[in-house]
Amino acid sequence: MSLPDHDLLELNALCHALADGASTATERARLEEMLAASDDARRFYVRAMALSASLFDYAGEMQADAPDLPARRIVRVPAWAWAVGSLAAAACVALAFWLGGAEKRDAAREVASAELESSDDSVARLSGARECRWSGAALQPGAELQPGQRIELQSGFAEITFDSGAQVTLEGPASLELGSAWDAVLHRGTLKASVPPEAIGFRISNPSVEVVDLGTEFSMVADESGATEVFVLKGAVEAHARDAAGNHLGSVVLAEKQARRFTVAGGSDVPDRDAKLAKLNRKLALDRYTRPANFVHWSFDEEAGPALAQTTGRADGDFTAQLEPAGEARSAGTRTAGRWQRALLLDGRTFARAPFPGIGKRSARTVAFWINVPADAPLPDAGAMFAWSGAQGRATEIGWNRHPLDGALGTLRTAAGRNALVGSTPLRDGRWHHVAVVFSPKPKADGPVKIRQYVDGRLDGLSARRNGKRGRGAPAAREPASAPQDVLWIGRNLAGHETAAHCRGALDELFIADRALTPPEIRHLMTQNRPLAPETLAAE
Repeated sequence: MSLPDHDLLELNALCHALADGASTATERARLEEMLAASDDARRFYVRAMALSASLFDYAGEMQADAPDLPARRIVRVPAWAWAVGSLAAAACVALAFWLGGAEKRDAAREVASAELESSDDSVARLSGARECRWSGAALQPGAELQPGQRIELQSGFAEITFDSGAQVTLEGPASLELGSAWDAVLHRGTLKASVPPEAIGFRISNPSVEVVDLGTEFSMVADESGATEVFVLKGAVEAHARDAAGNHLGSVVLAEKQARRFTVAGGSDVPDRDAKLAKLNRKLALDRYTRPANFVHWSFDEEAGPALAQTTGRADGDFTAQLEPAGEARSAGTRTAGRWQRALLLDGRTFARAPFPGIGKRSARTVAFWINVPADAPLPDAGAMFAWSGAQGRATEIGWNRHPLDGALGTLRTAAGRNALVGSTPLRDGRWHHVAVVFSPKPKADGPVKIRQYVDGRLDGLSARRNGKRGRGAPAAREPASAPQDVLWIGRNLAGHETAAHCRGALDELFIADRALTPPEIRHLMTQNRPLAPETLAAE
């Protein structure tokens, strides 16, 4: 449900006061209260902040020279004032949409849903099992799991890997309802959650407690009444007790080997804690459902010139990236210090292309690489890092966003035809970032491809999503009629040589896999710079 008009007016006033630096302690407390209580209020606040930051940065990029006026007439506005003005403008624009009546609010919600949510996107998959008996239809190995889906396990063990990287193992009888890539509800039964550092913040809740991970392994045992025992096997968790109405009663941090029992009436110690901890901490042997992946890998470690790829499981082509100058550039193929040994230097004028049989097919794949974009990279030098032609005139381009109205400026942007995602982690900062973009075709032959973006091993948040709609700033990724098939372009869009936007920065360690890699595999590529061995993946 949307916020009432009077709440929106109050929220707008509170945002203005905060931006002006004039808010009182009471006003700040009220703003925190509204943000904590309402998803709509948080969306309003986050979008206003993201838009203001992007517009402020964009305005700085586009700022012309100072006007030729007498010195006494020039007033230099400090940067924070521009940011305040942008925030106020963004809030007013958003407020105008919200206050336009029920019909306009419904339309705004529809657009927001299309941009930031997709109800048919999966958020997890069944990654392992042992002796499972299900209530209702049995889940198949590797099954994609949707938000809102309820997993009913009569007996056995089922491992669920969330897109965030968190892994939950259910022990039947158990009932788990998926919320998103970052949360789920345990209605009854026993689970064990293993959460890597990249998925810190993952949470499991039920009527009596909400457990927020702080980088750990923990278990929960819930009975039909909602009473729940929480055990920390490694690290720490923050547990928020709830009353019968769902209100938070208080929080407690539980460290390794600690446990607590929660009911809607309060908390207490867990009887037989040590014996239960030992049982929950036992290792399980599961059957896992991940087939080996085939890889094409460019290290860019050559001194200069063409870059030759190594292949694993593929022998259908010579994947040599020919480096070429564009426009008036006189040389190509320059290397620079990389994240791992050497990297390919892209100066905004050079690019590369490599023959890649099958790159344009509508199939699952993962593109993983290291990227370093200078903090002062000009907006025109925001061409695609990678691009390729697809079926039915659809193109795919991976780059960083230079259009503030399409999402946060300088963040990862992946476009596939008319579908696009814009992330939330800045890449344009002069630092090395590991990026992985995972493509998973949906069952319908002409349906969109699910895209997930990972930055530095963490599932990237979204500042914008486009599903079949043209963006307000960036055009849809459509290939030109003359675009060659089965070619991977590195460092430029698909347009002709004279008009293509080129990328500025350094690229290192490009891996392209022929399936959707799992979060553990992406983390392994990032930390070890090599694929995770199938036998290791099966044993994890």
